[in-house]
Amino acid sequence: MNNIFLNIHGFGSSGKNSKAAALACAFPTHELISPDLPADPEECLTILESIIAENSNRPLIMQGSSMGGLYALVMHIRHKIPALLINPALTPASLVEKRVGETYDFKNGKQIIITSEHVDKFAKVESEIEKAICEGLVKKDKVLALLGEQDEVLDQNVMKGLLKKLGVEIVSFETDHHFTGYDKVTENNRKVRNFLLKN
Repeated sequence: MNNIFLNIHGFGSSGKNSKAAALACAFPTHELISPDLPADPEECLTILESIIAENSNRPLIMQGSSMGGLYALVMHIRHKIPALLINPALTPASLVEKRVGETYDFKNGKQIIITSEHVDKFAKVESEIEKAICEGLVKKDKVLALLGEQDEVLDQNVMKGLLKKLGVEIVSFETDHHFTGYDKVTENNRKVRNFLLKN
């Protein structure tokens, strides 16, 4: 049975992002689920929980980019589903806090105003990462992180430190936060292809 890919986009993006397109092109015989997600992290996790429950008897693999990488990691911690993390934003509260009061345009056409409530909710999600570090909740062979060394959004030294504490294998690429060239990675990188196909 072919794997089902669950693509989880980042903050401000949409289910029709380039990461979803890369999977669809590289693995055309596999089913792809790529929902539009809201700005609220609690709502995002509720939607993902529902998708996972609906596919509990099927071979699901998650792919999450940026904030979506955070959500994919949380879903792995909760359910042990394999997760490919692409430039995961593992310290979201501090990132969102810098933009409180700003109007943020999502690529799916929606618009939100970032509030302190968003910051508090992201901090709560971060606590699941901290718990996973303390309790060793990550299955190391089920999570792979791809990091862009030229990331202009995240401090990759901080992300690397957290991923190492979690026991996650890291593969570095000379690319940016958007992870330009990901389509070539899914087509040609044996480690990434094996992870997506064999878990």
